Amino acid sequence: MVSSVGYPTKEILVNGLATHNIALTTSSADMEQVVVVGYGTQRKRDVTGAVSKITSETLLQTASHNVIDQLKGHVAGVNVTSTSAVPGGGSQIRIRGNRTMIANTSPNNVQGGTFSQEAAAADQADAPLIVVDGIPYSGNLNDISPNDVASMEILKDASATAIYGSRGAGGVILITTKRGISGKVSFNYDAYYGVTSVMEKLRVFTGAEYAQLKLDAAEGNSGTAGAQPWPLSSAEQAALTAGISTDWQDLIYQKGKITNHNLSIIGGNEKSRYAMSLGYFNQGGIIPNQNFERFSIRSTMDHQLSKRIRIGLTSINSLFYQNTPGGGGVPNNLMRLTPLASPYNADGSVNLFPMVGQTDGQLISPLTLETKSQAILARTRRLRTFNSFYGEVDIINGLKYRANIGLDFYQDKIDGYSGPGTYVNSSLNQSQSTGNTRNTEYYQYTIENLLLYEKTIAEKHRLGLTGLYSVQKSASQSSFTSAVGIPFDYMQNADFYQAASINAGAPGSNYFWERGLISYMGRATYSFENRFSLTATVRSDGASVLSPGNQYFTYPAFAAAWNIVNEKFMSDLTVINNLKLRAGWGITASQGINPYATLGALGTSAYNFGQGVAGQQGGYTVNTLPNNSLKWQNTAQFNFGLDFGVLSNRISGSIEVYKQQTEDILLPVSLPPSNGANSTVLNLGKTQGHGVEITLNTVNIKSANGLNWNTDFNYFLNGLNWNTDFNYFFNREEIVELPGQKDDIGNGWFVGHPITVIYDYQKVGIWQTGDPGLSAQVSPIQKAGDIKLLDWNTTGAKPGDAKYGLPDNRITPDDRKIIGNFQPRFEAGMNNRFAYKRFDFAFDMYARVGMKVVVPYVASESGGANFTGYNWFLLGRNNQLKVDYWTPRNPTNKFPQPDASTVPQYTSTLSYVDGDFVKMRSINLGYSISGDVLKKAGIGSLRVYVSAVNPFVIWSPFVQEGYGPDPEGNGFGGGIRAQGTEQSGTVGRQITVNANNPSTRQFLFGLNLKF
Repeated sequence: MVSSVGYPTKEILVNGLATHNIALTTSSADMEQVVVVGYGTQRKRDVTGAVSKITSETLLQTASHNVIDQLKGHVAGVNVTSTSAVPGGGSQIRIRGNRTMIANTSPNNVQGGTFSQEAAAADQADAPLIVVDGIPYSGNLNDISPNDVASMEILKDASATAIYGSRGAGGVILITTKRGISGKVSFNYDAYYGVTSVMEKLRVFTGAEYAQLKLDAAEGNSGTAGAQPWPLSSAEQAALTAGISTDWQDLIYQKGKITNHNLSIIGGNEKSRYAMSLGYFNQGGIIPNQNFERFSIRSTMDHQLSKRIRIGLTSINSLFYQNTPGGGGVPNNLMRLTPLASPYNADGSVNLFPMVGQTDGQLISPLTLETKSQAILARTRRLRTFNSFYGEVDIINGLKYRANIGLDFYQDKIDGYSGPGTYVNSSLNQSQSTGNTRNTEYYQYTIENLLLYEKTIAEKHRLGLTGLYSVQKSASQSSFTSAVGIPFDYMQNADFYQAASINAGAPGSNYFWERGLISYMGRATYSFENRFSLTATVRSDGASVLSPGNQYFTYPAFAAAWNIVNEKFMSDLTVINNLKLRAGWGITASQGINPYATLGALGTSAYNFGQGVAGQQGGYTVNTLPNNSLKWQNTAQFNFGLDFGVLSNRISGSIEVYKQQTEDILLPVSLPPSNGANSTVLNLGKTQGHGVEITLNTVNIKSANGLNWNTDFNYFLNGLNWNTDFNYFFNREEIVELPGQKDDIGNGWFVGHPITVIYDYQKVGIWQTGDPGLSAQVSPIQKAGDIKLLDWNTTGAKPGDAKYGLPDNRITPDDRKIIGNFQPRFEAGMNNRFAYKRFDFAFDMYARVGMKVVVPYVASESGGANFTGYNWFLLGRNNQLKVDYWTPRNPTNKFPQPDASTVPQYTSTLSYVDGDFVKMRSINLGYSISGDVLKKAGIGSLRVYVSAVNPFVIWSPFVQEGYGPDPEGNGFGGGIRAQGTEQSGTVGRQITVNANNPSTRQFLFGLNLKF
């Protein structure tokens, strides 16, 4: 059997000959491919919406614990951004950008990568619906082994996603797992083993440089000239004299082991087909005892009960453990530790207090993460079973009934223990040991009833009708308990009865909720002579979380396609193999609020009936006002597409252009105290956007001697602002309307600008000695070496005022402006595949260009100590990232002069960094062993390969300027407040590059074995 991209498979007889000359002829087979479009399939030639497909062969080129992580850079219009680099860490997925505004409802306290309230809400507000084997899937895709995935289809425009109603408002990802096939039983074993290590360490000051930083901070002391409140301790001075310079990252970072095993059996006959798989995955972290371990069992069955009845079952079961002792923010504290300390005592024991003699001398060595591992516990365990059943009955020719039933259940158990004298607990008393445990259960059932009708008339007309009635219900319950004074470390959190005190958790830490959805849907498809195709969809959803009278919403969607290549006037243009125009319009909606949000909420309080605590009586007050008129958020979208293929489909691809508008956004709104409640939820605000997506596939070389070179290239501009010149500023999200105002600085919203922006002072350099502008500045009083800002506005001047936009030699909050955003101007990905005889070679690259990132560890608020940024930056109190700071001998424009008395002014402006990058995502080299050698061992095929994942960053200003190893995100929030204000330059919902676990690279050896 011989096949290749763009050519039909050809079968030849070997007849004992060693050499064969084979010519493959072109065909339209590619257009006959079946594409999953939701509640059914369509021929590729009949698809009218914006649908992209990616196969397991492409996904598995990148070794990962999560199939979404493998998707990076492969599909135009799909943005996948890492949010954590701990083993088993997650990603944020966006299809065609953001649509929803999320209020800035809590502080940006996210050190260590912990989600803030609004970060978690924003992460889910525009997340796509994930459907596995026809059943909606909720939560973490860490539960599914990538080896079990056969293909993924991404539905991007409203005409394609409307069939899933409110659940598809952020796009839809359809995952199809591998199923049985008729024929000989096939046994497959796929495995790889390798090592994972940090891409690069964070660059910090050495011992001698750290000592010089303290001297330079004393020189720049703006309070008491020459004074250093944080001088070298006697131990540090001795270490400096002895030439000691400890690299704490070298001591802690380790090479983690990564292994994956997957054994599958696939087979069947004309009546029954089955597939089963066993999987094991273990990824060790770069921090001691951090790892992600998963066990999985999957089985599928399809059976023809009779001529008219078919049934099938899929069961995906998994158990995973995620261990993260120390959390995701260990590197932040490694940076702080003095390099002028020996990590070990003379007797070889751990130097428990390496900062002894310093103000922060209570900090305990991070080496206890390894040496006292029994006293530290941070583990998440999830047991999950995801099951789906279908039954089909042919009623009459072309008409069938199908029932889909899904049951999803998982149980999470999160355990924590912090023993004394460890990195996570600086107390030395066992009475201060702490433990906690959280148990969460979740279930969801889905019942779908479908009628499907297909009819071909006169070999010209193809008609398809789909009707749906479905019910979905989900519920979750969680409980949290903590304890203090656990008597022995070995007990950890196993027996809270022995603890000195137990707490059932703060308000909100224990919860129960349930929600339901009832849906009706109808879809009609029509194709004429393989030239014209039409699709019309109407769906109505009823959501329990909305107010009575507003619980139902109906979504219409329409799309059409014209296969120009099948017109008679194209018959002589043999160079063109595919040319299709598509256009679609549709409405999607969102019921994206928490259950009971329309009912309001109560909070605990106390009524005073006397003096002191004895006179207080517990009670309840209104916390959140109810809203009985709350309705659906909805988005209308237009999409225009062009599919093409030329030169026997050796060059093929598609171009998508879209525009969308969202209104009636479900928005939590803060209320003034005089209202008597803190907040409520309203339908307010509008956003809009547009984008361009280009996908190009090429067969660059195809020779008779077996050399093949294929390339997939995708490029997309996606954002929420429609400009007349759609080749420029496409990646700008635009807020069209805010409730009763043009700007909402507290939430970071500005009409006419992207949903999330950077609103802060603009740094233009560092004040230099003799700069004439320095003496002219009235306020604040600054000196050479301080941050120089753009003075562009008169204090108190507003738009329309005569002095608006005029400098006044004063820096005030009125000089803040929008100085950037986080939407790339464009993203691109390229996948190259080479094959020569038994060798195969492939590499993936992807890029983001034209965006900013926030780097909180180069900024600190005045006074130093805060919950965000990097405490005591440029004071000389702690070690830190090595930066090019100003001194009279080094008049740089990068960073200000260190100041031992206070954090330099306006350091928030230092944290906004160019986030552009081009990365090598993966490199793979494989070799298929000769069949003659394998036949004697009873082996059908064997391929061995080596692979590198995240081997290097090709280009990045962030990396080149020494900020870190990778500009991609690893947490949320952390940006500090702009000086003189209560607002951060960017809100806590934004993904940032913090001093959390750094990105890693993997080097692997693997094999694919088939019996």
